[in-house]
Amino acid sequence: MNILAIDTSSTSGSIAVCKENKIVFVSFLDLQITHSERLMPQIDFGFKQSGITLDDIDLITITNGPGSFTGIRIGLSTAKGFCFGKKIPLLPVNTLEILAFNVYGSCLPILSMIDAKMDEVYAALYSPEMEILIPPQNCKPADFLDKIKEKVIIVGDGAVKYRETISNSGTDCIFAQPHQNIVLASALISYALKNKTIPKYDFDFIADLEPYYLRKSQAELAKMKAEDR
Repeated sequence: MNILAIDTSSTSGSIAVCKENKIVFVSFLDLQITHSERLMPQIDFGFKQSGITLDDIDLITITNGPGSFTGIRIGLSTAKGFCFGKKIPLLPVNTLEILAFNVYGSCLPILSMIDAKMDEVYAALYSPEMEILIPPQNCKPADFLDKIKEKVIIVGDGAVKYRETISNSGTDCIFAQPHQNIVLASALISYALKNKTIPKYDFDFIADLEPYYLRKSQAELAKMKAEDR
């Protein structure tokens, strides 16, 4: 199984290549350049280093949100273009779920938390076996923490940004290690291989697939506010 994995859900970005069921290339960049500038060069470099081409890819997997509105849109449109051109299956994965997968195997429930800006987070709670206990939502950190009634391990950049809030909330928790708070495309490959969730090429599914934003963009909110006046 040859897999191309793409994450553009935050200001950082990552791609990974799996060749014959083995992760052979991982790239992560957190630089002040846009995904539109760096994504294709990263993918091209990854293919060259791995000794394969898009023609060899059996599956493309992406983080489909929540996260950066622009980043997710760029990643999804790029993946769709590849899939349509070569009839490659597409596997989208929730960003919060793939973050939780970074600490899969923990004996504790996993609270996945992403900084959503505007003093809010995207958050979800998963069991140690990756079952959804509290579904993904967009809210104030304190509001989600009020729902937590047991000891958890917390992962994601939201946990880093709001560490003081979390500590002051009295939530019984363990914070993940710094490297576990990063979304890496290689985790998407491990997720696909572990769960054997390899879909077949489905034109209609890919065409209809939309980013999972969880909340409206600032432009949409501003428009709604203006219409209410």
